[in-house]
Amino acid sequence: MIKYVLILFLLIPLIGTANSIGLVGRPDGHAPIGLMGDHIHKKGELMFSYRLMRMEMSDLQDATHDISRANAVSSSGSYKFMNAPVKMHSNMHMFGAMYGVNNRFTTMLMVPFLNKKMQVRQRAGDMNRFTVSSRGLGDIKLTGLLLLKENIDSKWLMNFGINLPTGETNVKDVMVMMSGMHMHSTLGYGMQLGSGTYDPILKIGYNKKINKASVGWQTSGTWRVYHNKNDYHLGDEYNATLYSAFVLNDWLSFSGRFNGKWVRKISGAHAHHTNMLMSPAFSKDQGHRKINFSGGLNFIIPKGELKGQRLAIEYSAPIYQYYDGLQMKSDKMITFGWQYAFNLKDLIK
Repeated sequence: MIKYVLILFLLIPLIGTANSIGLVGRPDGHAPIGLMGDHIHKKGELMFSYRLMRMEMSDLQDATHDISRANAVSSSGSYKFMNAPVKMHSNMHMFGAMYGVNNRFTTMLMVPFLNKKMQVRQRAGDMNRFTVSSRGLGDIKLTGLLLLKENIDSKWLMNFGINLPTGETNVKDVMVMMSGMHMHSTLGYGMQLGSGTYDPILKIGYNKKINKASVGWQTSGTWRVYHNKNDYHLGDEYNATLYSAFVLNDWLSFSGRFNGKWVRKISGAHAHHTNMLMSPAFSKDQGHRKINFSGGLNFIIPKGELKGQRLAIEYSAPIYQYYDGLQMKSDKMITFGWQYAFNLKDLIK
């Protein structure tokens, strides 16, 4: 399914190319590509976007202490799990659309497709490994952005909406047991594709332009208010971001960003999990607090047939990680993005 969506999004720029309808602005007119819900559109403006987000994780940590995989699976150790995760990567294809209902209110739709893989070692030894994976539609987010206050060079925005439970919460794959038997088992929480609950979302943000520079911040929360059909709900999630950007010329800017994230522990436990299989399936080992630093580039095409199209990239790495229980550490995240905005009135001229 994802390949057909990609083809559709690749055709969108061709519509604009024929009419030269792309909207042009400063390259830092949008926040770093890893941050969403940072800007609004004028009445009748439509923007399509695509992001590819690659996240990589490896090694184990409990609180701020590094834990060896051998310790995690040792029958005489502190954890006594049957298996331990070795490394994991996740690719998220995020398709988005924004529409300016009027000059103060913009609607936004974000549709993610996920592809996750995790390598696991057995208690029998580090060379005894297998891989599990999950892929499919994640949770769709439907939100509205309201312009609270605007000055010549600054804006206050509020973003509110809901997380829709469109992602699967009972994805299974073949797991290798200590006996060598292969069993079709429910994967851990981090390998699932969605939350299974309708979750309210609220964001407040501010940005200001200062000559060739810009600064901004955003705080956000996602609240899980009830258990899903599998007898648990994910932890509430809070984010705070501070960023700045500097314009090099009409088509390029670079940015730096600090992001703090707090995810609370899971409430309840998945009805189909065996807790001692490995830590990703243990409900008490899920909450965390992280601070990441990111650097990125925003590129905008100011003229020609591809006028108004934006490209961006951002690299993010952790500078502080604290885990509530035994979990895999974050290594890095790379986000690549494309954005294209135009006015519907120009399209039909």
